[in-house]
Amino acid sequence: MLKLSSIELGVIRLFALIEKTRVTRYVYTWAATVMSWKFITWAWHFAETSARPGSDVALIIGAIGVPLSAVTATAFKGYLDSTK
Repeated sequence: MLKLSSIELGVIRLFALIEKTRVTRYVYTWAATVMSWKFITWAWHFAETSARPGSDVALIIGAIGVPLSAVTATAFKGYLDSTK
């Protein structure tokens, strides 16, 4: 039989607690929400202060916003699916 140290047992118990409480779904959803909020504030500031023409600003914001919105949608879909 394999002997585990107290640190290893503690880590195993920690991961069991994380799995049981499903805390990762809350953390992932919270992180996606904060990322979206930070992006919105950055995009607003960038659009107001950029010296680039309007179409360039829109393309830059879209290049960042589209993948971020996909990540956020996946986070919320995963959260809603896990609560069923």
